[in-house]
Amino acid sequence: MNRRECLKTCTCGLCSYAAIGLIASTSAVGEETKPQEDWRFQFVKQRYAKLLTILAGRMDEKAVSEILEQQGRYCASQSVLIKKYKGDIDGFLEQKKKSGETITYDRAKGVITIAGPERSDCFCPLVDCRNTPKIHCNCSLGWNAYAFETMLGKKVKVELKESVLRGGKRCTFQVRVGDEPAQVLK
Repeated sequence: MNRRECLKTCTCGLCSYAAIGLIASTSAVGEETKPQEDWRFQFVKQRYAKLLTILAGRMDEKAVSEILEQQGRYCASQSVLIKKYKGDIDGFLEQKKKSGETITYDRAKGVITIAGPERSDCFCPLVDCRNTPKIHCNCSLGWNAYAFETMLGKKVKVELKESVLRGGKRCTFQVRVGDEPAQVLK
């Protein structure tokens, strides 16, 4: 064995032992040594839930729904994925499928169905399922409307079929594609 082969073999061996050591030490870590979630996350979730509760108590449901849909559209407008695939519905759908979503697109009927993976908590990091009002799901309606209008260049109507926040196992949306051109935020 020459020096280069020896170095390669020893280096691989050292890396393997280091990896085994790390895996063993992390799998042996007890609950008490796991990193704690930053206290600010729960703080924000609680305050957001309270804000929505106050809004829902002081405004009519339609107004709160419209505000949340607008917020969802804004959130979607900041998405790198949506910016990357603007106008490319097939590329966008493929990327969404990679995240575990089941998507069907009946082009003849203009109906897209998106079913997220089963989960125990809302995808949105602002939501605490125990305290956030169910009306928050309207934010997701706005997100999906913006996303699909951006991809297709046409107005869409999004309907919530199931949501984790409302007691479901997953979030499922049905998108109906219209004929009217969309005006997407820049």
